[in-house]
Amino acid sequence: GYDHFFLPFRDRKSGKDTYGAGRYLDVPQNDDGTITLDFNQAYNPTCAYDDGWTCPLPPAGNWLQVPIEAGEKSYK
Repeated sequence: GYDHFFLPFRDRKSGKDTYGAGRYLDVPQNDDGTITLDFNQAYNPTCAYDDGWTCPLPPAGNWLQVPIEAGEKSYK
């Protein structure tokens, strides 16, 4: 099996303080089968830094209606 889940997401900060297409989380599964989302670990996709990369976009169900202040911000 896999040792983590890949979670692409967008939030109210996308395109303002964070990368417009969204950010990613790699979420390990806890011993009891649950997961804990630590948005401090949110990171920009590779395509935020290099136009030569194509990155998956978060599906509409992963668009959060709240701002996530934690994690990596926009790359200038």
